[in-house]
Amino acid sequence: MLRLADLRKLFAPALILAMLVLAGGCGGGGDAKQQSKAPDWPAQDITLIVPYAAGGGYDVVARSTAPYIQKHLPKKVNVVVKNVPGAGGKIGLMEMVRAKPDGHTIAVIDPADVAILQVGGQLEGVDLKKLTWLGRLDKLPDLLTVSAKSGFKTPADMKGKTVRFASIGSGVAFRSAVIAKGLGVEPKFISYDGTSPASIAAAQGDIDAFVVNWSSAMRAVNANEGKLVPMFVAASERVPQIKDVPSMKDLGLNLEESVLGYSHILTAPAGVSPEIKKIWEETMNKVFNDQEWKDQMDKAKYPPAPLSGDKLNAEVMKTLEGAEKFKDIIATLGK
Repeated sequence: MLRLADLRKLFAPALILAMLVLAGGCGGGGDAKQQSKAPDWPAQDITLIVPYAAGGGYDVVARSTAPYIQKHLPKKVNVVVKNVPGAGGKIGLMEMVRAKPDGHTIAVIDPADVAILQVGGQLEGVDLKKLTWLGRLDKLPDLLTVSAKSGFKTPADMKGKTVRFASIGSGVAFRSAVIAKGLGVEPKFISYDGTSPASIAAAQGDIDAFVVNWSSAMRAVNANEGKLVPMFVAASERVPQIKDVPSMKDLGLNLEESVLGYSHILTAPAGVSPEIKKIWEETMNKVFNDQEWKDQMDKAKYPPAPLSGDKLNAEVMKTLEGAEKFKDIIATLGK
């Protein structure tokens, strides 16, 4: 007959094993609890605000990208493009800024354009540096295009002269003024409602020059049969698609590149949680690697140039700080 002491010896290993299993189970429960903290996101449709009217570059890029965001989000929801034009992009921008920072409302903006609003004192209470910058879709350097009737062959021909530039909104006027200052030119601005009428005016000799992104500029150049001349790309390197057009570096020009050109960047309000921001960045990286999206952007004439994370933030900060250097120019816009 087994004594009590013998029973204890017999069942002790089993008892210890059971306790270890229970302890492991408790740890597993802790892991499960930790995993349950991951946000159940998105919880509703995503609103993608375009702060300009339908049909323009912002709208084209947003509508080219929205289906692929929808495709790669971790949950099946709709991505709805919403045009909110007005006040040079301010109305749409402010709708995004004031939205709940839950990642369900974003906007496509260009940091140089919104920097003009901030430096010009039009965004009181808003710190653009604190917005949640999610992903750059493209990067289009500006192209200085001159009328064949202007007689200007090189930047040196323009130095010290009054040059009639097209003003197509404050963003174009600002970039044109920055380039004019770098060239030693006195700009005279004439307003036009879009690149098309501005390019027609240049072809007719009503103005001397205009500055828009290279893609839009080359469409105008090709449509006007030698009446428009692409002078240089306002960037340190040539654009591969138009490699015959020199860069500003090729011509020995030193312009503030950080504020020149266009970048369409998806942006959310300040205060988005790190967890939701991570989901957004993972989603955008999947979009950026999707060949169908790349093909769609190329088809839309906005070649993709994706960027995210710390590199994107550094680039945005450089643009916002660069705009501060031109307070004098920004102060004159619209006058």
